[in-house]
Amino acid sequence: MRRLAIGLSLIGSLLASSAVAHAGAQMQFVWGGSAGTVVFIHGKADCSFGMGDCNSFDATTGPRGYFTNSYNNADFSNEATTKYTSSGTQYYEAFVIGYDLKNQGFWYSANDVGACLADLYQGTNNSGCNPYRYQRSYFHIVTHSAGATVMDRLMSTGWWGVNAHVIGNVVTVAPALAGSRASSALYGIDGYGSGWCTSLVRWLAGWAFQNNGAASLTRSAVIGEANKGYAGKAPMWFLKVTTTGGSCSANNASWWCGTNVNESDNDSAMGALAGCLGYSSSDDMDGLLYWSDSDPTNNIYANNCPSGDHSCHYYAQFTGAYWHWFETWSNHSHSRDDAYTTLGDWQTATGCNTRSPGTCIGEYAF
Repeated sequence: MRRLAIGLSLIGSLLASSAVAHAGAQMQFVWGGSAGTVVFIHGKADCSFGMGDCNSFDATTGPRGYFTNSYNNADFSNEATTKYTSSGTQYYEAFVIGYDLKNQGFWYSANDVGACLADLYQGTNNSGCNPYRYQRSYFHIVTHSAGATVMDRLMSTGWWGVNAHVIGNVVTVAPALAGSRASSALYGIDGYGSGWCTSLVRWLAGWAFQNNGAASLTRSAVIGEANKGYAGKAPMWFLKVTTTGGSCSANNASWWCGTNVNESDNDSAMGALAGCLGYSSSDDMDGLLYWSDSDPTNNIYANNCPSGDHSCHYYAQFTGAYWHWFETWSNHSHSRDDAYTTLGDWQTATGCNTRSPGTCIGEYAF
């Protein structure tokens, strides 16, 4: 097995605190592999050169820390770039693009990511993100949370010429494709959150300050961009990995759910947020994002929408290719660090464990 990247900064939420000046995107080469190239796009955080809230709690530096569990070194990007077969193991090389989705709206973030991807497929450094001038003409894309919002904008518009260089499907884990009810609640708009609940949202887990990134990810802001034709028109399948829902999924590592995992300091806050904002059998959540945030479609009877629950939600704007791939019990924080691999969630040549979505990506996405 390749050496795992070390560490994690608890930054996957759509609501974060403090602010720094905007800095440009950076591209980090994580490790090599001969099966192909995978580029990871993180969610709401500042993992740009400024590294405003993306530094790990241990030796890991750079944006790859977003995908790594700092306690046990479980690494989403490692599982997602490893494929076991009956004839041997295949490894994909991994890059992570770090950008600022804290001090600016996601539309500006998309511009930064698009420019960086253009530098990757051209072997240039026009944006400043690719000083080693890596060149990969074709690559796979894996996103977490609002990283899907960023990529949906790029691919729905065709800006920066990225579409022609993406191979196969775009994998979106816990995607904020239709915005975030929690982000709307932070501002007390779109009919979500008011009074004490909005105050609680602002307080939980240090999410004390509103910022440009959070404001751009409200439900009305994201759908407003879709109304302009800047989202919802993906020309290739976006494979959506959504939540199974339920209070134990939101809390995830809480003792009363019978499963414990390290690096669980966000879990109780997510459970409290779920209790504050509420959830139902028709719109459940992963502790931060709801089905109606993550699983938009313009045809709830197609695109692999499940018949046993109500995960897929109708949005007329989403006329592109959005496929309900599978659901994970993991909450919003652990869906990006595969913390449960320490409990035996490793993939094999014959299967994976959806509780640790990186294992399924490695086996079946590419």
